[in-house]
Amino acid sequence: MGIMENVVVLLCKRGDVSCGVLLEQTLSFQSLMTKLFAKWKDLSEGSFSLSYSFAGHPKCLLESDEDLCVLYALTLSSRTECVDVAVKDLVDTSTVSTVVDDCSSSGDVGCDQLVSLDSVGTQVDLLPSFSGTNNNKVLKSAGWCNAIVGVGQVFLDEAVGFRNALSMYSLFHGFKYVYAKNDAQTVKAVCLERHTSKECNWIVKAKLEMPSGYFIIKQFVGEHTCGDASLSYSSSRSTSSFVGRLVSEDMRSDESKRLVEVMKDMKKHYGVEITYRRAWMAVKKARAHVYGDYMESFKELSWFVGAFRASNPDSMCVLERHDSEHFKRMFLGFAACKYGFTFCRPILFVDGTFLKCTHNGCLLSACAKDGNQGLYPLCLAVVDLENYENWYWFMEQLKDFLEDGRVLDFVSDRHDGLVQAVKQIFPSSLYSHCLVHLKENLKKRFGGLDNSKKKYLVNLFNLCAYAPTVQEFEKLLNKLKKEGGVKVAAFLDTLDNEHWCHAYFSGKRYGELSSNLVECFNNWIKKERSLPITLLFDKIRLKIMEQMSARRSASMKWKGVICPIMEKKFKGLFNMSKTWAISRSSDDLYEVRCDPSRGGNLNDYVDHYYSVDAFHNTYSKSINPVPTIWKDVSVGSDANVLLPPLCNKRPPGRPRTERIPSTGVKSRKITCGRCGQVGRHNRARCKEPLQH
Repeated sequence: MGIMENVVVLLCKRGDVSCGVLLEQTLSFQSLMTKLFAKWKDLSEGSFSLSYSFAGHPKCLLESDEDLCVLYALTLSSRTECVDVAVKDLVDTSTVSTVVDDCSSSGDVGCDQLVSLDSVGTQVDLLPSFSGTNNNKVLKSAGWCNAIVGVGQVFLDEAVGFRNALSMYSLFHGFKYVYAKNDAQTVKAVCLERHTSKECNWIVKAKLEMPSGYFIIKQFVGEHTCGDASLSYSSSRSTSSFVGRLVSEDMRSDESKRLVEVMKDMKKHYGVEITYRRAWMAVKKARAHVYGDYMESFKELSWFVGAFRASNPDSMCVLERHDSEHFKRMFLGFAACKYGFTFCRPILFVDGTFLKCTHNGCLLSACAKDGNQGLYPLCLAVVDLENYENWYWFMEQLKDFLEDGRVLDFVSDRHDGLVQAVKQIFPSSLYSHCLVHLKENLKKRFGGLDNSKKKYLVNLFNLCAYAPTVQEFEKLLNKLKKEGGVKVAAFLDTLDNEHWCHAYFSGKRYGELSSNLVECFNNWIKKERSLPITLLFDKIRLKIMEQMSARRSASMKWKGVICPIMEKKFKGLFNMSKTWAISRSSDDLYEVRCDPSRGGNLNDYVDHYYSVDAFHNTYSKSINPVPTIWKDVSVGSDANVLLPPLCNKRPPGRPRTERIPSTGVKSRKITCGRCGQVGRHNRARCKEPLQH
């Protein structure tokens, strides 16, 4: 983190409690009040005062933006880094309750039963206590009360700062206004009632002062003479940009925040009602503010490629563009993962998934499994479509990236482009179809069968895939064709046996018959898939980097020879041998009626890929960070900048964020807490009408 210049700490002290606030040139008095309200929940507007002391001036008041500007200038001139600010509660002694001098003269009511009154005859209204609401709740908008103070108030951010303050002021006080004049030099606003019927005196006018560049209020009449006619919960001034700035911090911590939650939060914390459309636009702008604009992100991609190559010189990053300088596709492979992959089983799981962004796009990935059965991402790429051309290009980059020439086995779905690309780029490699996908395709041939029969046939198909010998496989396959019927038999005839069953597969699959691992990777990066392109690559890099570091640290505590998950599985197999029939010869010699045994160390018969030593080597290298501290502010402004892709824009309507479930996949049913129905929705998503 770089050193912050021209920043002063305000130590705000109230009683025995202090809190620090950074005094920057851009800090407004309204922002300072908001921070204090967040620290002390019982503070309210007008219930306290702020003051500080300077050389020769023991009590300087802080009441406006101008006072903050003066304080900031004083700290610069005196090179002060810390200022003590007193937060003093105000006590109005004029409202001290009248106390009856002699309460003992009445035998009916004790002194402790008397209700203190501000004046004789004042009645205490207790009806609000039965409303069921918290009338003492301090809204986050409480500090907006004095966003507009009066003539002479200064706004550093020119007209924009004044308009924002005016919006906050009107939203807090619940009235609407219109602009009588609105340009870069002068902003004049009047109450909506004055604009329509000339019945309100409220008006504010501010002008740009040169050469200071400050926006200063020149006229302000703060009293509404229209009565309650202008009061409203909603306001046209709560624009999507304004709301977007308020929810941007929430979006930073929760990128998947729903629109209805934004609407509820605005009502709950700010007392402002907004429409669904405005919430949608606000969230869109907040995401663009926090994560950057999707289209603009492509301008930074060239810089990211250079920075990534500089910090990770042995890694591979290939960026391709069209002749028109539009983005075409990009491949990213990590050198640390490539080195670690040499200690993993030579089997890769490949798949593609859609991107959840403005334009259509697809993310291709290749993953492996470490010795502890953990997800081990190796490389990824972003392309426009999942087709033969892009899969062929991806396999070319993968081959250049790996370099070692090790014979690999691939597990994937039956995408034609992927299968053909593997055959051509890795001719000596074997590939296996994902068993899960095959079973889902098989279920489509079960028309008219009951569920028990379907389950039986799927289990029979599973046994065919795991059959250890050709004889056993053929026996089970014939049984499946006979009981499944013509459609099932026709489907099985379309499958090459060497690409889906153990008995005919000549390579090493290490018991891996499905590509669910890469599906886990797609779900692991679910949030990242909605980010702009540059941030997408960087966030995935960061996620893999942190995972490698965490697993490296965790494995240092392992005491065994084999990785924990595989050791647990190994012990389970060992426990199965306890039921074997044996004959005792001596204390350390037994005869077991089975295949001949060599009596060696059991760990010697476990593949080295499952050892703790191999796991340590898998995560021995690190992915280096990509620093942005030296990033040029002019990045993306040159004439040779990368342009957004030429692919078709996403079709209208709400895009899918979840993959379409395959046939036969059962989802867990839940009970809605609102309507009580059993289905796939909960209270937050319930749309059923309630029965009264």
